[in-house]
Amino acid sequence: MTGTSAIVMWSPGEHKGARQTFAGYPRLTSCGKEQHVELLTFALLGLGVGAIYGIVAQGLVLVYRASGILNFAQTGFLMIGAYIFYELYVLGGWPYWAALIVAMLACAAMGAAVHLVILRPMREASAVARLIATLGVLGLLSSIAAIIYQGNTASVPSSLPVTSVTVLPGIRIGLNIVILFGIGVAVTAVLWLFYRYSSFGRVTSAVAENQLAASVTGHSPDMVATVNWALGAALAAFAGVLIAPIDYLQSGTLVLLIVPAIGAGLAGSFLSFPLALVGGLVLGMAQSVVSLYVTTPGWSLSIPYILIVAYLVIRGRGIPLRSFVIDRLPKVGSGRIRPPVVAALAAIMIVLLIVVPPEWSTALTVTLTYSVITLSVVVITGYAGQLSLAQYILAGVGALAAARLSANWHFPFLAALAGALVITAVLGALLALPSLRARGVSLAVATLAAGMVIFDLILNNYTLSGGENGVTQSSPNLFGWSIDPALHPARYGVTVVVILVLLALAVANIRRGDAGRRMLAVRSNERAAAALGVHVYAAKVYAFTVAAGIAGVGGMLYAFLSPTVTSGNFDLLTSINFVTVTVVGGVGNIGGAIIGSTMLPSGVVTQIFFSVQNINAWIPLAGSVGLLMVLRRNPSGLFDLNAQLYLRLRARVRPPRAADAGGTGPRPAAAGAADDGGQRTWRASPKTLHVESLRVTFGGVVAVSDVSITVRPGEVHGLIGPNGAGKTTFIDAVTGFVPLAAGRILVDDTDVTGWGARRRARLGVARTFQSLELFDDLTVRENLAVGADDGGGLRYLSDIVRPGRPRLRPLVLAALRESGLEDTLDALPSSLPFGRRRMIAIMRALACDPSVLLLDEPAAGLSDPESEALGVLIRELATTRQIAVLLIEHNLDMVRAISDRMTVLASGSILAEGTPAEVLAHPGVLETYVGDFAAPGGIA
Repeated sequence: MTGTSAIVMWSPGEHKGARQTFAGYPRLTSCGKEQHVELLTFALLGLGVGAIYGIVAQGLVLVYRASGILNFAQTGFLMIGAYIFYELYVLGGWPYWAALIVAMLACAAMGAAVHLVILRPMREASAVARLIATLGVLGLLSSIAAIIYQGNTASVPSSLPVTSVTVLPGIRIGLNIVILFGIGVAVTAVLWLFYRYSSFGRVTSAVAENQLAASVTGHSPDMVATVNWALGAALAAFAGVLIAPIDYLQSGTLVLLIVPAIGAGLAGSFLSFPLALVGGLVLGMAQSVVSLYVTTPGWSLSIPYILIVAYLVIRGRGIPLRSFVIDRLPKVGSGRIRPPVVAALAAIMIVLLIVVPPEWSTALTVTLTYSVITLSVVVITGYAGQLSLAQYILAGVGALAAARLSANWHFPFLAALAGALVITAVLGALLALPSLRARGVSLAVATLAAGMVIFDLILNNYTLSGGENGVTQSSPNLFGWSIDPALHPARYGVTVVVILVLLALAVANIRRGDAGRRMLAVRSNERAAAALGVHVYAAKVYAFTVAAGIAGVGGMLYAFLSPTVTSGNFDLLTSINFVTVTVVGGVGNIGGAIIGSTMLPSGVVTQIFFSVQNINAWIPLAGSVGLLMVLRRNPSGLFDLNAQLYLRLRARVRPPRAADAGGTGPRPAAAGAADDGGQRTWRASPKTLHVESLRVTFGGVVAVSDVSITVRPGEVHGLIGPNGAGKTTFIDAVTGFVPLAAGRILVDDTDVTGWGARRRARLGVARTFQSLELFDDLTVRENLAVGADDGGGLRYLSDIVRPGRPRLRPLVLAALRESGLEDTLDALPSSLPFGRRRMIAIMRALACDPSVLLLDEPAAGLSDPESEALGVLIRELATTRQIAVLLIEHNLDMVRAISDRMTVLASGSILAEGTPAEVLAHPGVLETYVGDFAAPGGIA
């Protein structure tokens, strides 16, 4: 029984003419008014659990307001607080209030320590990295409890009265529910009043709005965060004491309250105490009411999680706004395959499996099956940048599907393996749906909630999974050759090695092909990927599908080590642990997945330290500590750390040649780079951009009003105006990133007003960005190859077997030569000077073979010679290539020198338009904007 399932089962009541059906509560059998009474009764029964959800959520609100972190470790503090209370109150005989206060103070100290020791040094890290750090703290606390109590349960007597009371005419509920509801309301009221009217509360609100401004006024954001972390942890301990009498204490159950608590916090965007309580009450009541009408196992438990996923999907956006903060994720491997190394490693593993004793062979095989599952984390998180916390749960679905196919339909081993792959891949595609509108921390929450839904409805559903008895599958064999792991552990291990190698090669191929470059482009910057014609949704769905299929295969291989598959063992906490160990190993590298798999229990490390008591509880503890250390020192993981060490040692032994230093030396562009891949020729078909009466509004603010511009082939049209005039918003609207309030956009005679950014890019409308938005995880060559990608869907399949090489068009190669950028093709953009990166951003737009090119301040940050060279290139692109160019730029000398026509925007409207001479002679331009253009190269 899970913790969340037990919470709703409190204090039975009595009604005449009723039959007991819901943990002691009556379900009425008559109709009409009595049914309404029954519905209201069950809704009120949910107030107790809802109040608990709300109190836990208040702690999340405290931490988020002060430090901007969604604290997944909140229920870890709750669990520790409950255990401290148990030790003092039950075993030590302390008074109730004394035990409660000590538990809260101890957790407050832990909360402050977590902030000061772990998260404060990570204040410059991404939001996702800090979220993963809180997952590490959660794993650390859970492991400590598991080591101390060794999985045993503990019981705390109730201190609340359980008698029934009448709350409404004909409706009786437990007094404990009424008290818990009152406590929830009281806690919320105290927090709301304190943070609204006290000086500390006002400072916390100021820090939440702007840390820099708060620090300038003499307040320490770090001190504010520390205090709020302490208060949040103390509040979690208080909730743990309230929960302790409701169900048996067990480390693996209390921490699961984090999901509904997050759902409650979402109701107030983790900023409002009253809304967090309301959210918790709604979740609790919905959970209780569903149990009245739905008897299918798992549905009442899944309601909070389904509501969370629905909320995140409805609230999210398909493509993020310009203001969306891009997380810097760990480094990604190149996917390069070294056949001798692969063959040698596989041979060594096969020999080990054959020569070691059976128990060692089994332990090695367990670790290898883990490697398959962690490999799925590399695909979804490392390559696609989608933080999924449900991979191990998907592995459980694969295990259950294969077991059912084997036991019920007598599928042979390979057929069951294929079935597991297909079924979990389809489920993974469905799991991808939240990712289409959620990302980063929100996506992690969505996958966590979706994982709990899958667990409750499928894996923990006894009608499907066989309950504690599980499903007994047929003895596995390959073409009549028995590979039963009980009889032939080495044979089964060799089979797992072969499958792991094949899957690793497939993942490496994906990384090197168009499919991998698309995923990495989406991971780096969704807006820039869409602007280059990458189908962002397709890339995400593909990543989830492939990763789920791999996880399903790994789950089957692991589960078939036992004659009986018990899918209920594929739980949420272990699923989180799979993600954390992969991050420790190196989530961007295949080798990192293999390193991470060794940090999981029941594998080879367990066998090595077999004599250590309760070793399987110590391994997750070590993994959590390792995660926190890696996140602080090198977020790219142990694989990257070892790779850097190897390169340093090799450099000492054999200094690199000058041409190879840094890996950024010249590389002959003719070596496949100029291959046009059967795509269109270098000259784009000339097209005219017509923008008619364009209007863009944000709420009640008009950003662009009634702007009409026409840009013809071979023409450079300058668009100028002061900051805030609406120039970038205009480009965003033309390229499909913001919706129009009115107006039309045509490319030749094609009306693209209702088209998305990707579809417009495919038609030949390309753009650059003020902030460059290059894909820092890809080399310059790969950045350009994303632009040159024809977007073919078949590449998602063919790349698994035969990845396509980067293809660059002659137009881009010629521009690279003319700009002196050929020697940068194999460098990462982040390693180059700003001016060269700016030029590469333009080259990437040219790689799309555009008919219309929109340049957003391309000369910003360039020196005068660089700006002059850029102006020559832009003019040549328009004249020689017949590209229609719309140029936004503050360097007025450059705009005047190369533009055929100019338009001036002021407050979102057209102030002047015409030839450069006509525009610059306009009185409004001279009087209002000359000062704004006083920049290097501009008019003084």
